[in-house]
Amino acid sequence: MNASDYLQRSILYRKLIHGPYGEFARVDAGRLSHEGFGRQCTWRSLSLFREVRDWHVGNGHDLQDLSEVHVERFLEHRSKHWSIDSGDRSALRRLLAALRQEGLMRKRHATPLVRGMR
Repeated sequence: MNASDYLQRSILYRKLIHGPYGEFARVDAGRLSHEGFGRQCTWRSLSLFREVRDWHVGNGHDLQDLSEVHVERFLEHRSKHWSIDSGDRSALRRLLAALRQEGLMRKRHATPLVRGMR
């Protein structure tokens, strides 16, 4: 079963797209389907999206402000309560890239060079 088949039947996906950040979920699901991910990976990625969204918004941030720094904090927080799968970090990086590409998140800021560091 591929991502497209899974998304047609997924209760998780329906809840996500009908929630306040439905467009974010649609972009993520579209990316998963386009890239040919399977059912398990699609479910895992959508679950991670839901968890990072709930954690980030629950801490008083706007989802558009999500960044690599926040993802690392989320993974650190999550590791205190649950085990982290080996693909979680890369799945969240792909999510950030897809959301930025669609203009749903702010562009990644370049880190300024500090004098003496080259």
